[in-house]
Amino acid sequence: MRGHIAKKGDRYYIVVDLGRDHKNKRKQKWFSGYKLKKDAESDLPRILQELKTGYADPENITFEKYLLDWLERKKQNVAYGTYTHYRSYAMNHLIPGLGHWKIGELDHNILEYYVDELKGLSLAQQTKRHIYRVLSAALIDGKRQGIKQGLLEDIPAPRKQKKEIEYWTLKEMQSFVKHLKSKNHRIPIMISLATGMRRGEVMGLRWSKVDFENKTISVTHQLKQIENSRGEKEWTISPELKTKTSYRTINIDDDTLNLLKEHKKQQEIDKFKIGPDYEDLDLVCSVTSGGVMKPTYLNTVFKRTCKKSKVKEISFHGLRHTHATLLLADGVHPKIVQERLGHRSIETTLDTYSHVVPGIQEIAATSIGKSLYSQTEVNEKKTAENNLNNVVSLFKK
Repeated sequence: MRGHIAKKGDRYYIVVDLGRDHKNKRKQKWFSGYKLKKDAESDLPRILQELKTGYADPENITFEKYLLDWLERKKQNVAYGTYTHYRSYAMNHLIPGLGHWKIGELDHNILEYYVDELKGLSLAQQTKRHIYRVLSAALIDGKRQGIKQGLLEDIPAPRKQKKEIEYWTLKEMQSFVKHLKSKNHRIPIMISLATGMRRGEVMGLRWSKVDFENKTISVTHQLKQIENSRGEKEWTISPELKTKTSYRTINIDDDTLNLLKEHKKQQEIDKFKIGPDYEDLDLVCSVTSGGVMKPTYLNTVFKRTCKKSKVKEISFHGLRHTHATLLLADGVHPKIVQERLGHRSIETTLDTYSHVVPGIQEIAATSIGKSLYSQTEVNEKKTAENNLNNVVSLFKK
């Protein structure tokens, strides 16, 4: 099997000779997508090796087979949680709807009919959009396998629907906190309410990232589920967070700080009682023996406390929304809330909470107006101090 580089227009192609067919006619396979000749030359050995180990013409490969292979490749490059979502969308939606087609047969019309059908399903709009994105990613990645490109062009994704966020009022939050008695499970819930940290970030927080002197928490890790070498699911502390802005430092109030100090003392007592069997992972939120606290256990206590306190049941993520809405309602500038939550931009914060907390758009508009048109110089240090003072303790009210 031999290959060479050919040029058509302003693009370079890898051309592989596949021998001759039953009519003694020469067969070739062209691989496109190279702007530079050196890129095509460097990729030629890989293409030849893949073909030697077994080549199947795209016309004979089903989209189901392609998707399953694509998922295996994705598994090595994305977080385990992301992979499980990809696989779920593929197995439950993409394969049943498109899997029987040969990848060489896929065209704009087939995909348009499928997306129209997807839009009519009784699924959440966000789920439909995720399925569309996974389909788009799989099609783009299939360029070298022979999938035509641009198949989803001019086929709009399912529309985005405004999602109602879950949160508590100040009264509901205070009622819940009064009924929260569980020793170990109290801490992660209180941290989330006091900081707006995500569940994984709270569960992955280490004592080394709590600065008692400067009253801050540094968010650098999270608890996440992975698949180990034996194919088993397990929980691990990962340095990979959701976005770049997820890595942040959050100021904490005195009440939360004192709560953490008391909890640390209790952990030291537990460690002394258990002795060498204590699993010291330096985790702020752990089971009594020191190991990772699984989210399922936390959710059980959380739901039970919701019933005891007679407040509406929200998800753990709703604690993050509660933190944000209470601060915004108290007049804290949206920029400060954005930084505490780790949002990529202030637009995300405004878009999420403007319909819940009236007036925050006006706060942002007034702020930019002062910056643009103020006749007097602004004392930046004083402004920063005022913003920090607005970050009030949620537990003194």
